[in-house]
Amino acid sequence: MTPLTVLDLPASSSTRPYSQWFEPAASLGIAFIDHLFNRLDGAYPHKWRSNFANQQAIDNWAESWVEAFEEERITPADVKIGLRECRKRFTWPPSCAEFIQACRPGADPLIAYHEALAGLEARGKGEMGTWSHPAIYWAASLLRMDLMGQTYAVVKDRWAALLKSQMERGEWAPIPPARVLLPMPDVSPAAKAHATKMLADLGASGIIKGRGDDSKAWAKRILDRLERGDKALSSLQISFAKTAMGATA
Repeated sequence: MTPLTVLDLPASSSTRPYSQWFEPAASLGIAFIDHLFNRLDGAYPHKWRSNFANQQAIDNWAESWVEAFEEERITPADVKIGLRECRKRFTWPPSCAEFIQACRPGADPLIAYHEALAGLEARGKGEMGTWSHPAIYWAASLLRMDLMGQTYAVVKDRWAALLKSQMERGEWAPIPPARVLLPMPDVSPAAKAHATKMLADLGASGIIKGRGDDSKAWAKRILDRLERGDKALSSLQISFAKTAMGATA
C-alpha cells in the first residue's frame, strides 16, 4: 500500500469548500492546512498519521478543522502558537478542541490577568516580560493603570471583554521593546524643605497643605489592604504605595 502523504493532495479540490486555509501560500508552496498536517505529522511521528486510514479521512480532517478555525477566528499566527504549546502540553496528537485551546493559551481571563500583572511589572523594570500571546500584551497595555491599581474583582469584567476583543483581532503588531522608566524624582527631606520654602516665598504654601493628604489617599488604601492581608496586590502596587507614603519599599 502506498503511504499517504498530504503533499499528494491537490492545491484546490472540488471536494473542499472554499477557504483561504485551502489556498496555496506563496511562502509555503502548499495550503496552510496541508502545512499544519505536515507539522503535526512531524511532531507526532506515526501517532498522527495512524489516525487516517485513507485519503478521505485526511480530507474529512481538513474540512472539519478549517470549519472550526473559521468559526473560532483562528489565524495562521494562532496556529504557530498552538504548535509551540502542543509540544509543552500533549504527548499524544491533540483533538481539534485541544488544538484550538493551545492556539490561545491566554484566553482564560484569570490566567491572562496574572500573566498581564507579571508582564507589566517586568516592563516597569525595563524588561520585555513573558507574554504567551500578543493579544494579552495589547489588552494589558490598554488597561494598565486599572490592572495595576485595582483588584481583579473590580476589573474582571472590563478585562475579560477587552481580552476577548483583542483575541478576536486576528492580527497583532509586534510587542515593542520595554522602555526603562525614568528614575523617581528626589523626595528627600532636604528637597521637600526647599520646595516648601520656594512656595512660601511665592505665597503659595497653602498648596502643600491643601493637597497633602488627598493626593496620597490611593496609597493609603493600598497599604490598608496590605495590612489586611490582601493577596491580590502586586509587588509594584505595594512598592509605589510605600514610596508615596515615604516608607521603605
